[in-house]
Amino acid sequence: MTFKKRHNILTVSMLIGACTALLLASFASFAAHCENVQGQVLRLHILANSDSAEDQRLKYELRDFLIEDMERYFSYTENLEQAKKVAEENLPEIEKSAKKFITEQGYEFDVQISLEQIYFTTRVYENITMPAGNYDALRVTIGAGEGQNWWCVIFPPLCLPAASKKGEPYFSAETSKLIENGGKKTEVRFKVYELFKGLMR
Repeated sequence: MTFKKRHNILTVSMLIGACTALLLASFASFAAHCENVQGQVLRLHILANSDSAEDQRLKYELRDFLIEDMERYFSYTENLEQAKKVAEENLPEIEKSAKKFITEQGYEFDVQISLEQIYFTTRVYENITMPAGNYDALRVTIGAGEGQNWWCVIFPPLCLPAASKKGEPYFSAETSKLIENGGKKTEVRFKVYELFKGLMR
């Protein structure tokens, strides 16, 4: 092998190594921002009794009721820890209200609400994307809880009526840029991150 050929191979190898390092550094930065999002969010996760049309309709009716009802608890919380504390303190009352609503609709399903850490895959809510990972969440289980679920974000109150009234942004500009839907390139990055998180579980 000539000196020139060896030199060309070495140059190409160095370029590949440099590009790989840049890609890994970029992904590490992206992953760090995703982890940051998970540490700022409290999600609402509602499980329907079953996938029947009736049970799914009831799930959405309870969703609408809870979103309206929980505004009084979460619309003025300022950080995740405060939101979790409010959830823990008011969990019995929220659950009682949910059970009463279900009963008033003519159903005998039990409703259980708990504050848990739940793993979510990458999910899109309106114009934002929540990266895959473990999130604090209020889990609402209707009856057997074997139907399709619905989720949203109650802190920051993105799915509460208060979301349209609050003037100050909840996320930093950098984080907002990350989670706001940004086309195919961003979707691919979230998918790669989700695969990475899946391997780490």
